[in-house]
Amino acid sequence: MREFELMFIVDGTMPEEDATAVATTVQSFISSKGTILKADPWGRRRMAYPINKKQDGYYWVIAFECEPGEVDVLKQQLRVNESVIRWMVTRPEHKKTVTPVETAVAQETTLVPAPESAPAAAPEPESAPAAAPAPEPTTASEA
Repeated sequence: MREFELMFIVDGTMPEEDATAVATTVQSFISSKGTILKADPWGRRRMAYPINKKQDGYYWVIAFECEPGEVDVLKQQLRVNESVIRWMVTRPEHKKTVTPVETAVAQETTLVPAPESAPAAAPEPESAPAAAPAPEPTTASEA
């Protein structure tokens, strides 16, 4: 089973109870195919641009686990549902393992010091001589 995340927008012109019923239907469909890890209703928000001449929508984000083949079935159900005006299913990025700062500092201090017989650094080259002053421009009448 893989982890997925679904974000969908329900038509904002319908009452909140009806939008919640649509979200409950989507959640029950996901539950029948997999496991819901987290359901996060964002509430009614203004969209960045109108979709089907609608300015507002009810947003939901659902994190769930299921088989990859079941996601195609979910997408088909979302396409058919006229109350869902936009949706997107993504795979969240895997968490990178982060080493604690104390461990990283301890590893840096255990480095082997350079041997004493290492050659000294080359001396700094002296600065280049100052450039000669630029000749003054002459006009055509002086020539």
